[in-house]
Amino acid sequence: MSNYYADIAPQVYEITWAAGHVETVIAHQVSHGSQRIRVAALPGGEFASEAEGQRIKFHAEVDGQWTLQLSAMESDIRTIRNITNGEQLPGGTR
Repeated sequence: MSNYYADIAPQVYEITWAAGHVETVIAHQVSHGSQRIRVAALPGGEFASEAEGQRIKFHAEVDGQWTLQLSAMESDIRTIRNITNGEQLPGGTR
């Protein structure tokens, strides 16, 4: 494990869940997983597929270890905002 992120400040994210709860997560990286599709063979040579929802994962380097901070289904999250530097307004003013 490298200490690549040791000198980079983590970002602060505000997550609003679909249920309305608001949570704060501190992470170096946010990733959006690719959609997985299951395919099953049916009688008669037909196929059926079922798509799995996508996951959003927040990772941070903590004490030299790459750590999963949060993993959630995209459908469970209403919004994700980067609030590291406070509210950002157009034109560069706060």
